[in-house]
Amino acid sequence: MTEDRDLHPLERELLTYLDSAGPSTDQNIIEKSDLADEGSFRRASEWLLSRGLVNEVSRESRTFVELGPVGQANAAAGITPELALIRAVGRGISDLAEIQKDSTFDRGRWGSAFGALTRTGIVARSGEGIELCGDSHGGVYADIWEQVYIPLSSGDILLFTDLPDEVASVVETRSPKRGKSRAEFVMTEQVSRTLEITADGVEALRISSARPAVGAVTPEMLADGSWREARFRRYQVDIPPSRIHTGRLHPYMQFLDTVRRRFVGMGFKEMKGSLAENEFWNNDALFMPQFHPARDIHDAYFLEDGVRVAGPDSGVAGRVAAAHENGEGTGGRGWGYSFSMERSLQTILRSQGTALSARTLADDPEIPGKYFGIARCFRYDQVDATHLPDFFQIEGIVLGENINLRHLLGLLRLFAEEIAGVDDYKFIPAYFPFTEPSVEMHIRHPELGWVEGGGAGLFRPEVCLPLGVNVPVIAWGLGLDRMAMLAMGLHDIRDLVTPDIARLREMRVRPDRLLRGRGFQDA
Repeated sequence: MTEDRDLHPLERELLTYLDSAGPSTDQNIIEKSDLADEGSFRRASEWLLSRGLVNEVSRESRTFVELGPVGQANAAAGITPELALIRAVGRGISDLAEIQKDSTFDRGRWGSAFGALTRTGIVARSGEGIELCGDSHGGVYADIWEQVYIPLSSGDILLFTDLPDEVASVVETRSPKRGKSRAEFVMTEQVSRTLEITADGVEALRISSARPAVGAVTPEMLADGSWREARFRRYQVDIPPSRIHTGRLHPYMQFLDTVRRRFVGMGFKEMKGSLAENEFWNNDALFMPQFHPARDIHDAYFLEDGVRVAGPDSGVAGRVAAAHENGEGTGGRGWGYSFSMERSLQTILRSQGTALSARTLADDPEIPGKYFGIARCFRYDQVDATHLPDFFQIEGIVLGENINLRHLLGLLRLFAEEIAGVDDYKFIPAYFPFTEPSVEMHIRHPELGWVEGGGAGLFRPEVCLPLGVNVPVIAWGLGLDRMAMLAMGLHDIRDLVTPDIARLREMRVRPDRLLRGRGFQDA
């Protein structure tokens, strides 16, 4: 009954304002009422809504665009890397490496800009370098500067719905919901409600005003005896208490540790290595020619000059170089080019876990032998629900006289069923420079459909023989991040690395039941 309803001081302030002002928006209440701040208003409004003392008359949602950290850096520079690259090409500079010498932006941002301009058809590679495909105005990127950067830099408020479709599409793509520290734009949704006091609220306010409830006994009340006649505010034992959060391991690290224990339990030895690697072990030892498209600056992250990783001994280096040039000692014809040892020793961030396998093969491995590695790898990629620029691979090799493709397919089935926890998967023929035959494993995600799980195959003689191994070797490099999505019941790969502590706390992982997708519950 209304007589039994005590009011918190914050509730009383809000009801008093609504009773005198009538239906009001959130913003008007925050600005004009006697409530101390927005937090006080939010608490009071939620309490009163739950008790039926106020009603929500209407609700309006608007999305505002702001500059993220990357956008703020662009604004400070007075230009975006896309427009700067277009202008450089317009001035006749057609070499990307030459453009990247401009310190306005780092190499990675120049590379990202080039990739974006290539995908939209504004620039293209030609026989002599980079060329513009059309006028030099800049297309949508010029529109973004004029319609987004300039208004926001001037302090204007920008509504997402006011942007043209093409500009809005780019802004939305570059406004990630996670990883906002690297966002060019930030889209903020603001919901405005209109609240009004109900008849019960008017009655509760009348009773509270006539005889206010006391929240605590004071020394003065004890001294003068007024506590005997006071009406005390009741304890509301049904209000949820504050949550207490204890420390625990990161959910994805629990998954990785579980996978590691499973492989060790199956008799595999773990391979480990540095995140920084040279091109010899990352590419050359795997029979990837030095002119292969995957060597392009936009796929690998090159470390600054002076950073070095120890190269191979001269014997291994000579045999690998000969295999590339003419296939010497492998039974093949090689790639038919002049191998560059200087290029081979360039230092990059490891782009594939197979670099661990190459080093293991050259280090007198056990035969028969089984090896695995959980390798963090780095490649330039557009971030979305299934792609990250750094990711984990489960890398592995098995060596033996009688090893063949059937053994490999059996292992891949085991990984799909036991690690990813899926029953819907398939193998399709593939091409990799270092395996023959080669397969790709694809797994079906319940929300995202078919996603690539990784590649596998038998190492070619051009890989094994120069490294001193003359028995068949099966190898695989699977995307652990994507397998973790399935095992942990996630629909966005970015959830694995989210800085959102609240989101991480919602993930419930039972390591003892994790594999086969049974150890995760989204609370």
